[in-house]
Amino acid sequence: MVRLFCFPYGGSGAMGYRRWAKSLPPGIELVPVQIPGRESRFSEKPYEHAEPLARDLADRLDTGRPYAFFGHSFGALAAFELARELRRRGRPLPEALLLSGLPAPHLARRRPRIAHLSDAEFIATLRDQFDLTDELVANHDLMEMVLPIMRADFAVVENYVCPEEPPFEIPIRVFGGLSDPEVTREELDAWQKHSARPVAVRVFLGGHFFINTNQEFLPALSTALRETLGARIG
Repeated sequence: MVRLFCFPYGGSGAMGYRRWAKSLPPGIELVPVQIPGRESRFSEKPYEHAEPLARDLADRLDTGRPYAFFGHSFGALAAFELARELRRRGRPLPEALLLSGLPAPHLARRRPRIAHLSDAEFIATLRDQFDLTDELVANHDLMEMVLPIMRADFAVVENYVCPEEPPFEIPIRVFGGLSDPEVTREELDAWQKHSARPVAVRVFLGGHFFINTNQEFLPALSTALRETLGARIG
């Protein structure tokens, strides 16, 4: 049995991954990762930089059994930097990194920064880029709760400077959306810099949230888990 730690995308909580449990291979134990500022860690202040977030998660993560990481967008960066932090500490590394919706982290940021914008400008940009629904925007209580988390998560990605470190020896698989404005195919291919092994990249029909909208994604994720974990999951 291999645990699959799943890191939420910006503004979301870990429980969004619970529905995946029945779709993954039998030898996988789904473990959603709680990030400060949401769900069971709601009372904690969210981080605005990846490095202290990774140290926080490394202090909590149980690496005593075989495991792998999956993360989407902000969650992909959290998973990547956490894997680096674990390596710095000499801890057991994940058996595989499965990352989606994020340009390779060493690349110069192409998209404009938005974490510093006013609430009105921030919301308008999110609506334009990520199709926020009118119902969500009209729910002022919910927006008041979610906006600080989303702003902090964007800050984590926008503030990140990728230190030069050796590539991982573990398998890396990368996924993207064909019409995702946040990342191009070339930016996905650039993840090869961070692995000593060939990095397989697969692009799906859909935008930034193709992991939720494309029915082919979960079967492809299961295939990637079988390919990278092999006999460990039977």
